[in-house]
Amino acid sequence: MAPFLTDLDERAAVKGSRDPLGIQAIWTRLGRHVIHNLTTVSSSVRDFTTLILGYWFVERVAEAGASGTELATFLKWEQLAAYARAAVNEDFSFRGVERVTRNLSEGPKITLSADRSWQILSDQKIYGLWGLYTVPARSSGLVESDPPRLTPAARDFVERMYLPVLAEGAGRDGRALVNILRNPATRLDLRGKDAGLVDGVARVLKRRILAKERAFYCDSLVYGGPEDRTDGRQRELAGLLLDPPFAGSGFAWSPPAVGQLVKTARTRRGEGSVLAQKLDRIRHAESLMAPASLLFSFLLARGEAATAEVVAALRERWGPRVTTIDVEGVQALEAEIGVASGEAAAGERWVRFGERLGAGDYASAVQLLLEQNRYVMKSRAGAIPWIEEQGGRLVVRFRDEGGNLPPREELPHLWRFPYFLDSLRAVTLALKEG
Repeated sequence: MAPFLTDLDERAAVKGSRDPLGIQAIWTRLGRHVIHNLTTVSSSVRDFTTLILGYWFVERVAEAGASGTELATFLKWEQLAAYARAAVNEDFSFRGVERVTRNLSEGPKITLSADRSWQILSDQKIYGLWGLYTVPARSSGLVESDPPRLTPAARDFVERMYLPVLAEGAGRDGRALVNILRNPATRLDLRGKDAGLVDGVARVLKRRILAKERAFYCDSLVYGGPEDRTDGRQRELAGLLLDPPFAGSGFAWSPPAVGQLVKTARTRRGEGSVLAQKLDRIRHAESLMAPASLLFSFLLARGEAATAEVVAALRERWGPRVTTIDVEGVQALEAEIGVASGEAAAGERWVRFGERLGAGDYASAVQLLLEQNRYVMKSRAGAIPWIEEQGGRLVVRFRDEGGNLPPREELPHLWRFPYFLDSLRAVTLALKEG
């Protein structure tokens, strides 16, 4: 069952996101048409390396008789990998960098333990690689089964590629590491007796991806793995991201940038390019959803304000009408938005919102946003709406972070939601030859 064709994809979830307008389900669905496996946070190749090595050691420790310790083994390995990356490779692009850096500043001796006091994140299980990378690894063909285990292809890769590197400091089959990870807690001296072992871990986690690693990670991460459900669109998109301006250090996502991707895809594959069609739908969706989310945040900051005053402020900021929304393009999204939202009326509501902005009918647009929030809250066990209108004034019942409206000139470049595009770009560029 294709995840981007059904319910809200659990791989899209952003921790702490309240999503008062139900936008996450929409951008997730549209993003899954072009990117099958990655999430908003799974953007580091070396984090995937750490993950598959962690699961390899989970299996070895279990075989050594330490059953029921899968999570503890993994957390201790993740800690060791983080300390090796920071202390030896001077690579600080991993989760938990603040605590690792602080602990290293106190000296070269560190403790590996699943106990909360030694974890490198406030909750390493949830916010570390176990919680954030296991599902995308499963979608990429690296992990399978329950409890999770490496797929045969991933296990073979680890044993061919990484175990020989680890052998110098950890012995054959990483024996010394297995023994360390079996213990409830271990004290290591990174510069003394354990330096060789830690150096070996650092070598397999160097920032630079070796040529003999590239094909494996390209197949599993960039191309979507053996069960890619984009019919090759993800691979095609990754190819486009290798070229300027998308590969440049100053690149930023925006509707015009996606429009340029659309043009490039059509140049290479013709006007019938399915990738171009899917990207164009993302572009149209973002031109609608980005101003909607910012407008709702603005409303949250205007509790007790007269609705007419809010509409006047909106007109002053955005002009007589919003010209950045392609009404026909938005109308073409109605059915898909309805499916993603779980209610056909939601698709119609979003289309009408876009039409009202495009016509400069800001009063109706505000009412449609309030209606959308009311629907979303009702679908969540009957929760109360965040904002309601009473007697011509806004009544804010849930005060989240409010915000100011962007000026009219910024509307063409607004980009609020990820569609998994930046994760694919980051992984693709990390694996770029040379």
